Amino acid sequence: MVYRVRTYCIKPDVLETFNSFFYEFLLPNQLRFGAKLIGRWINEDKTQITAIWEYKDKLQYINIEKKIKKTKLHKQAQNRKSELGSLYLSTSQEFWYMTGNYHFLGGRQ
Repeated sequence: MVYRVRTYCIKPDVLETFNSFFYEFLLPNQLRFGAKLIGRWINEDKTQITAIWEYKDKLQYINIEKKIKKTKLHKQAQNRKSELGSLYLSTSQEFWYMTGNYHFLGGRQ
């Protein structure tokens, strides 16, 4: 498995708009093509949102991104993003890989 960790730096006043955009455009396209959302978090002062996505491997991620860019929903998202203006100040993305299998039996470590 590979995990894509995407972090957005935002202004707190755009949180609701950013969340709406995510649920309307980004999430459906990712799920449609097989990405799995592990979770999405915001820090205490509402200036950073981090999402972690799971993929079988990096090739699956690349293929999903190619498919997404061909969809009508992606084009709609780009248009909507232009209308909304800047949803985030900056963004970063990293790919993380497991270092081992950490499923312990009976809660023992």
